[in-house]
Amino acid sequence: MKKIFKYFIFFILGVSALFMVGPRASSVLLDPTITSRTMEDLQLHLQAEQTSDLIKPDNEAMVYWADSIGIKTDYALVYLHGFSASRGEGDPIHLEFARRYHMNAYLARLDQHGLNESDALLKLTPENLLQSAKEAIAYGKLLGNKVIVMSCSTGGTLAIYLASQNPSWVDGLICYSPNIDTYNQATHLLDGPWGKQILQLIEGGKYHGWEDSDDVKKFWSTRYRNEALIDLRQLLDATMRPETFHEVKQPFLLLYYYKSEEEQDQTVSVPAMLQMYDQLGTPPDLKAKFAVPKAGHHVLASKYHSKDLETVRKYTFDFAENVLHLSPHFGGLDE
Repeated sequence: MKKIFKYFIFFILGVSALFMVGPRASSVLLDPTITSRTMEDLQLHLQAEQTSDLIKPDNEAMVYWADSIGIKTDYALVYLHGFSASRGEGDPIHLEFARRYHMNAYLARLDQHGLNESDALLKLTPENLLQSAKEAIAYGKLLGNKVIVMSCSTGGTLAIYLASQNPSWVDGLICYSPNIDTYNQATHLLDGPWGKQILQLIEGGKYHGWEDSDDVKKFWSTRYRNEALIDLRQLLDATMRPETFHEVKQPFLLLYYYKSEEEQDQTVSVPAMLQMYDQLGTPPDLKAKFAVPKAGHHVLASKYHSKDLETVRKYTFDFAENVLHLSPHFGGLDE
């Protein structure tokens, strides 16, 4: 009996060792430093976006000018969309906000997103995703003296991390359902040994996807390569840490979907969001958090998903006017 037990222990140790030395994703090396861009850089970037055959219609990055083209406003809005999405995700709230407060806006297209590709997001890396968010904020600084970053989901991951590392570049954060951690805790396995193999076993192949309406498919990649989920997990593990949150000192608005344990955001973790909020370095009088229980969806500011845009508007505009001290421009959504 003792011999059988000894062999069993050796077997378990051998399997554990084999698991631990299994293949895993390459380590991530992130550079969070934002560097300045020029108006020529912005013009060339927009031209490339508008003329690319790879980018789906209305998925390209764009600039909204509050006045004539080239006229800087006091504040500028930068919108960072979520994972597998594009700027249409924030429609209509992002441009309503810019018009209401008479500010220029840059609506980003993050790297590898919004493309006409059968292997969507296959070439995504955490480094390149972060780089495109850095460039978006740098372009925002060309449009306004101060920059407010509005984001959804993984756009919030990027916004929070970059705000913590570049305080002079970001003057306010509006985070809808920020991806601090995933709702499904099994994703923590993806950054470890055999992560890719585990994922393919779970997904039953190389792709992750879901069925949705034709309108949603215009602005989201509803089928993409599994490897992108590993990249996402690596980004979260490298950035969404208490030391990151402590360094965020800017005014901060958090909105999230939560009604009950059964009816809540099942894409990202609500407890992780609330823990992040408590760890922010932002003074209490400059931050606010609200659940939007009637939204019914992870994507709060989207006309394609949210069932309660009015509440999202109210909390967003109240924050802008009472915390950021912005004034509506002639009452303005229809100027």
